[in-house]
Amino acid sequence: MQNTTFPDDALRRFIQQIVRSSGFLESVQRPHEHAGIRLSVSETFALGELVEAGELSQQELAARLGLEKSTVSRLAAGMVDRGWLSRERDADDRRLYRLQLTAAGLDVAERVGADLSEHHGRLLGRLSPDERRALGIGLGALVRELDAGHGGYDGHDHHGHDHDGHGTDH
Repeated sequence: MQNTTFPDDALRRFIQQIVRSSGFLESVQRPHEHAGIRLSVSETFALGELVEAGELSQQELAARLGLEKSTVSRLAAGMVDRGWLSRERDADDRRLYRLQLTAAGLDVAERVGADLSEHHGRLLGRLSPDERRALGIGLGALVRELDAGHGGYDGHDHHGHDHDGHGTDH
């Protein structure tokens, strides 16, 4: 083994395994399929953010997804082309686009969301209550530290949870 500063620790191995198992290391990011619908990971996350918020500016969506504005512009254009999204100029600030799911987009979000909920239920259902609690605490702490390292952490994930894995009403 060569002497190197490259990390050889449990964190690197866990993250690498998660990324590998999820298919993020594929040479070409192929769309995933949920509920018979082929969509990218970015489209999946965008659907989730928009169904939760109801309406977002393109800049707000970029911030929530941690993507560049130009990337979200292309993402939104593709979702408009698929009939999932309406993209209108903001009446008060013509520099901004307001994004909202169409009826077809809401249907896709409902179907994809149900499929993901079932999948997550199966994954988490195999864990003991203690393992689920520890996972929430550990991943919450990891996200907090990753966000702090990138200057973006404000203590909340904007989804009703503190980064300790518990709801804000705990």
